[in-house]
Amino acid sequence: MPAMNLCAREAALGLASLLLALGCAPPNAATPYPSAAPEFGSATPAPDTEPAATAQPEVKGIANYFDREVDLAPFLAGFPYGRMRPNLETGKLFYYELGEQYALKMLDIPASGAWDLTAGKSISDVDWSKRSLWGIHHHEDSNTLWLHADESNDEVMNLWTLDLGSGALEQVTHHDYVYGLGFSEDETQVAYLPRKGKKAPFSTCLRVRDVKSGEEREVVCDSPDLTFTWSDIRFAPDGKEVFFNAQVKGDRTKGQLVRVDLRKKTPKVQLVTDTKVSRNSPSPLEGWLGNELLYTANDDGFSNLYAYDRVTKKTRQITRFKEDLSAERSGDKVVGVHKTPAGSTVVLIDPKSSKVLETRKFPGSVSLSDAHGDRAYLTQTSPDIYLEGYSMRRGGTSLGDMETVLALDPELQERIVACKASTVKIPTFDKDPKTGKTRQLHAFLLEPRDPVPEEQRMAMITAFYGGSNGYSKFDNIMCAAGLTVLSPAVRGSSGFGKDFYSLNDKDLGGDEIVDVLYAARWLEEHTGLSPRRIGVKGGSHGGYATMRALTYPAATNGRNESYPLGFGMAHAGFSDIKTFYDATNIPDWVALESGDPNVASELARMKDRSPMQHVDLLRAPLLLTHGSKDWRVPVDESRQFAKAARELKKPVQYVEIDGQGHHIEGLKLQVQVYQARFDFLAAVAKAAAAAQ
Repeated sequence: MPAMNLCAREAALGLASLLLALGCAPPNAATPYPSAAPEFGSATPAPDTEPAATAQPEVKGIANYFDREVDLAPFLAGFPYGRMRPNLETGKLFYYELGEQYALKMLDIPASGAWDLTAGKSISDVDWSKRSLWGIHHHEDSNTLWLHADESNDEVMNLWTLDLGSGALEQVTHHDYVYGLGFSEDETQVAYLPRKGKKAPFSTCLRVRDVKSGEEREVVCDSPDLTFTWSDIRFAPDGKEVFFNAQVKGDRTKGQLVRVDLRKKTPKVQLVTDTKVSRNSPSPLEGWLGNELLYTANDDGFSNLYAYDRVTKKTRQITRFKEDLSAERSGDKVVGVHKTPAGSTVVLIDPKSSKVLETRKFPGSVSLSDAHGDRAYLTQTSPDIYLEGYSMRRGGTSLGDMETVLALDPELQERIVACKASTVKIPTFDKDPKTGKTRQLHAFLLEPRDPVPEEQRMAMITAFYGGSNGYSKFDNIMCAAGLTVLSPAVRGSSGFGKDFYSLNDKDLGGDEIVDVLYAARWLEEHTGLSPRRIGVKGGSHGGYATMRALTYPAATNGRNESYPLGFGMAHAGFSDIKTFYDATNIPDWVALESGDPNVASELARMKDRSPMQHVDLLRAPLLLTHGSKDWRVPVDESRQFAKAARELKKPVQYVEIDGQGHHIEGLKLQVQVYQARFDFLAAVAKAAAAAQ
């Protein structure tokens, strides 16, 4: 629909104060700067949508919220690197240099001292902002990289090779989708899991390929009773068996570790884990301890370390932490991190004795990127730490010395930490069965260091994937504009064990939304903002939750809960659960969260929990963005909601990002996009002021 017609119609509806937010005037021109992939995406106009900002030559990197100028350069270009993948075994670091294009670079990891990312060598002339790259394996013998990647941001994942000498990129496999891969210890074989079909039910087979000759064979295929899924594949040390993940009847709560004997004439899938125990995806570690394969799984409610002996066929539990553990093998020891969003603990574990040899605590979120021999690489981030990288050299039974190898310049760090972060607890509607007391949601309250005048104040709640103990460019840019963000870990969030994670199983769009409403009430009470100035934002599941929160029927689950939210910003959200199930490449996630559409009662619930069924309840202005090539959440999910909302004369803006997938890459229009968001929020603030 032409923008002028839309503006005229909305003006006739008395929505003139929101015209700027609804795409009826272009945002201020601004210059793009490098950044990591933004949470809510960059935008280019698509046919039959309101126009987004048009790129202008020779314009500056300033975005305005009312009369406040926000210099986006420090946020988006201050540290123009990302997606770091160290390989300590081969001594190489692979990473992106971010700009208007993403350059893939390689750096020799020094034995000691800081890592100079400016010294990295470009190894490909491909613009990786236009492709998904999920995994890199450095095959040193052939001087190539094996990549788990797609061709055009559509998540049609396959195997590719990149010649480190010539830079030539070659597609190795041509399947509908590849779940995962793994190499034998001698690097002569690669096993992978290709899936057939564009729509569930899928068929997936294990294939093993000779790296040098290219010859491969199909070993065994899955069945409806035991389906193959996303997994790192591990070969036995002698190359005669492989281990990977499967699910009982596609159920994500029944994840299994399985083994296949490649020597058999007719190989069969054999279970390693107990099908009677509920668990999510087990994760096998790289490398073996004699005959034992180490893996992490949450059988006891939290992710812990286990060992499976391929000779005795017995499994033993090594750790019993009450926080989720991630781990890497380091020689005959294991380096691990167990954490919640409140902090992290790095541990050194002796897997033979099950003893924890040393622990070190950190205030932020620590991630273990790689370990080999006596070395490990870890990163830390938090709401006030953009990134710190540590190289650790283990000493026997000690974690050893930890050297900072990556860190931001203190002046830049100060400039891009625009939020004052505080940890808060938000009471919600039910009781925690473990304590018998009202359930408290963990959250981070991110307040601007430099607030705006009262009439310009706004606050937004992360609708899902909140509560993370990490740095968010989006949130800090909002704080730089003088805006507040509340980031709660609503039920179903990870980081608090299996029980909390599973609270919204088959309740998608139910009590998780009630948690958001309670967070909104808490925010109103603690900030003094009116509901008109409090909104929600999110991407993917969070995009759905944003649309759902703005169209939420109070009678859901018999709670009779409501809150008059003032606005919403949703990226790549799904609006109809059934059409999403039919088109997405993750139908098992939909079935876990919402139910089986082949069961009448569950199909009815899926329909009722779909924002598309309740567009008439939309009262607050809503900004939708979506990539045109998104396969995980197909773009029609936003298109159909925008169309229905317009037909009902609801205040919605839809911007489709041409050529982009689930995550928006490429940075050319980032400044314009932030300006569009600020214009949207400013219009909401003006309308709120006028209504007082």
